[in-house]
Amino acid sequence: MRAQRAREIKYKEVNRLILIGNGFDLAHGLKTSFRDFIEDYFTKILENIKLNFYHKDLLLSIRAEVSFRHLDKIFTPSQAFLELRSLMDNPNLKIEKESKLLKTIYNEIEVKTWVDIEVIFFKLLKDSPEKQDKIKELNLEMDFLKRLLKEYLEKEFKASKLKSISRIETQFKQKFMKSEAQPKTLIDDKDISSICVLNFNYTKTPELYLKELSIGNSHIQIHGSLEGDDINSQGLVFGFGDELDEEYLKFENLENDDLFEHIKSFKYLQFQNYRNLLDFVESKPFQVHIYGHSLGLSDRTLLNTIFENENCISIKLFYHKWDNGNDFEKKTYAISRHFKSKASLRAKVVNKEFSEAMGQLSRKV
Repeated sequence: MRAQRAREIKYKEVNRLILIGNGFDLAHGLKTSFRDFIEDYFTKILENIKLNFYHKDLLLSIRAEVSFRHLDKIFTPSQAFLELRSLMDNPNLKIEKESKLLKTIYNEIEVKTWVDIEVIFFKLLKDSPEKQDKIKELNLEMDFLKRLLKEYLEKEFKASKLKSISRIETQFKQKFMKSEAQPKTLIDDKDISSICVLNFNYTKTPELYLKELSIGNSHIQIHGSLEGDDINSQGLVFGFGDELDEEYLKFENLENDDLFEHIKSFKYLQFQNYRNLLDFVESKPFQVHIYGHSLGLSDRTLLNTIFENENCISIKLFYHKWDNGNDFEKKTYAISRHFKSKASLRAKVVNKEFSEAMGQLSRKV
């Protein structure tokens, strides 16, 4: 009886931590995937070849030896990507420089249709831990990609006309059901006391919903924002965040600070965002909602900190659904990589029968 009373007190109030990934922006009609970004970049390169017979930047330098007349047609970004890939095998297009980072990115896009640039970066970094010139070159290329990405997202976000999705608004506000909680925590369904949105994107799309909430809420852009200048607020955090990786541990034994230039944890130390997150997860028991996050290894350290916190008593996946299936099971594979304790994983992740698809702008799900 005493133990039950203590549990009632501990779980009298519960919070909700909402994790937002790129799929959330895509659901609102924003073209913010890395594939969208790379296709836009390739479109500009193709335009330079058509007009100037030449393109040069930190990642790629190419020169056309002849005029490619068929380039006068109008290409969609997806067509431009495929066309330039085809041209790069043409003997009349001379490749003067081709970054290994870029080449790996577009090769993976062709095979997988998606790409995690940050994971690719770390793999290349692991291949060159003691090659100082290669490390410096790779860091410069990542900085260049980050600048290009910021310019692309600013353009895309400015051109957008964002609208809220009623189903997502309902999902944000829903009760925390006892059936969704870790065993021996909740004794009944609970209203949420406070919501914190942990936004892994650089855009402010979640604010469409926060202003409509009647309960206390906060918005943490853990990877910075498009408005950030790295002086007064966090700029784009673009790098890798898996300090559990065995190869990363080897980096710490090497006296080379350049290896850590794009490791996320050191960016988190520059501003208060990470501390604000810790304050929230330590304040009360909480449920995690996940919307459009890939749960990739590039965020493993941070996600492990959240998921294995003793105050985390539920993790609910709002999966992507299409006509012939959904990605719920695939997302459970991904989320398992962030747990050291698989027993904790099974106790906290909400079963599919109690989960649901994330709302979409374009069609009913």
